[in-house]
Amino acid sequence: MNPWEGKTSLFLKTVTNIIILNVLWVLSFMPVLTIGPSTAAMYAVIRKWHLYKDESVIRSFILEYRLFFKQGLMVGTLWQFLGMLLVLDAYFFLQVQSIVKIMLIVVTVTAFILYLLTSSMLFSIMVHYQTKGLELIKQAFTFSVIDAKTTFAIILMWIGAGMILYYAPFTIFVIVVPVSMVSFRFSMIAFDKVERLPKIQSKSWGRFS
Repeated sequence: MNPWEGKTSLFLKTVTNIIILNVLWVLSFMPVLTIGPSTAAMYAVIRKWHLYKDESVIRSFILEYRLFFKQGLMVGTLWQFLGMLLVLDAYFFLQVQSIVKIMLIVVTVTAFILYLLTSSMLFSIMVHYQTKGLELIKQAFTFSVIDAKTTFAIILMWIGAGMILYYAPFTIFVIVVPVSMVSFRFSMIAFDKVERLPKIQSKSWGRFS
């Protein structure tokens, strides 16, 4: 039997697809502002891999990038702005010499926790459900709070990936897609749990085909 067939061939093909998708993601968000569409397209390709065993990469990424460009650009830009605003607020409040310093820091930390909770599900929900605008933010937050255990697992995983990227920036070409794949699988577990709840089942949240 040819050793390059069967499981070995499948493994190599999977690794190759992951690396190609990771490189596509990096190249397509080079302008920084396009990180939203790039991330949405990456998650959409991962969704196809997970649900439909679709092994296409470049063609699928281009199609999904076009599909999610407008929404991804708006959400990505807003999310970058909010993230930078929270970081700047925290830095500014730490410099404040006043009795209200502790209160300001507590408010900022609380807002940042809510930001992380919503971020953990944001792109998974964007590509899995037909949700746009403020409803996307609301839905991402709702899912993250209802299944907090899965949410914190996703957040911790991304914190770990962030630490690796901080000390070894070149790993950005190989680490983002694998972490996103695990993150999406966790999100799907959360979706299944939440959708079983009676109040959630009554809502008409559609899915992309």
